[in-house]
Amino acid sequence: MAKLLVVDDDPVTRNLIRAILTGEGHDLTLCASAPEAIGILYVQQFDLVLTDIIMPDHDGFEVIKAARTLRPEMPVVILSAIDDKVPAELTSAAFAKLGVSRVISKPINPSLLASEVLAALVAG
Repeated sequence: MAKLLVVDDDPVTRNLIRAILTGEGHDLTLCASAPEAIGILYVQQFDLVLTDIIMPDHDGFEVIKAARTLRPEMPVVILSAIDDKVPAELTSAAFAKLGVSRVISKPINPSLLASEVLAALVAG
């Protein structure tokens, strides 16, 4: 269906996302860090970026900034437990200013992940 870039420092989460979204027919490129993802964004095109926010050393905000610079129209979906630490209205407002399409909370709900990714792709 779509070519997705997935960025998460946790290998268990990456493997779970791979299982869910490849099962939906998507082609995934998995990255363990923001710098790795940013490097790949410069040489490959994707239909959507799915990124964690809180990662060691470099964070998902750097991935979002690079995605917005290189392909402003590409949907960006956040997958993070940040909602546990920040009030939802602040999170939503901040992500909206960054052009984030959707925010999905961890732990991952497989059917929600699949439907939110599809909705972001359809909405563009």
